[in-house]
Amino acid sequence: MQKSLLFFVLICSLMACKKEIDFDYNEVAPIVVIEGQVTNEGTDISITKSRSVADSVTRYSLPGAVVTVTGGGTSEVIPYDPQTQRYHSAFKGTVGETYRLTVDFEGQHYEGTSTMPAAAPILSTEFLWFEMMGERMVVYEVWATDPLPTERNYYWWRMDRITHHTHFQGKPLTEPYRWSVFDNRGTPPGLLYRDVTCMSERVAEEDEEDNWKSILYEGDSITFRLMSIDRSVYEFLTSLRSGQSGGANPYTNLTGGCLGYFTASSVTRSDTIVFRYSDIKSESTFTSWRTEQ
Repeated sequence: MQKSLLFFVLICSLMACKKEIDFDYNEVAPIVVIEGQVTNEGTDISITKSRSVADSVTRYSLPGAVVTVTGGGTSEVIPYDPQTQRYHSAFKGTVGETYRLTVDFEGQHYEGTSTMPAAAPILSTEFLWFEMMGERMVVYEVWATDPLPTERNYYWWRMDRITHHTHFQGKPLTEPYRWSVFDNRGTPPGLLYRDVTCMSERVAEEDEEDNWKSILYEGDSITFRLMSIDRSVYEFLTSLRSGQSGGANPYTNLTGGCLGYFTASSVTRSDTIVFRYSDIKSESTFTSWRTEQ
């Protein structure tokens, strides 16, 4: 009886100690975030402000800034486009030129510079089956030409998809699917390649809701964009990827106390591929072609 009473008192005391724990996110005032690109396709600048970790509202580029790009003997003010809610212009960069972005916004001055590297033409793209840790994986393989194989070069790639799958109410959903950065160390002389791991065959067959955004469905349209970037932007994107899990702010190549980046980069794009299981190969066509030369 005494043991039972002691046990009852212990349980009651533990229940009495239970309380809600409030997390302190150390909120700070919003910081200006600038994301700027001058490419061979045009100029696109976004100006937003950092938001609270509890704020899930999508922010669009803020109007009211004076945005100027200078380089190659010209200087152009980049206008704000109310339709896209971004600063946009047909102003195109030239390989080898250094460009300066200046932004005057809410009484503050921000700027950054970037030199435009040569483009890396895409040679081939295809889907392959790849065995990994006892599972069959779908891999998207890309081969491209390294424009300066004797130097260390830096690249930023993004894979997008458009899907009409019924999981998304049958409406076209266009979204970034995968992205990362790399350099040309360890690649074959004069060549670049990336193997993008998409999904396992098991995950695709199980088709669980938590994995819908990562599963490629029959009929999805896939495009791949490869951007040649300079080292400062490579370091920004590398720190961004490593900091995403810990919530740390990434390195920036902009001055004035803002976050973000400015890049002058050369863009190449792949042809659109429609994802079909019947087209997935067991061996890289490009690798076989290279072996035969």
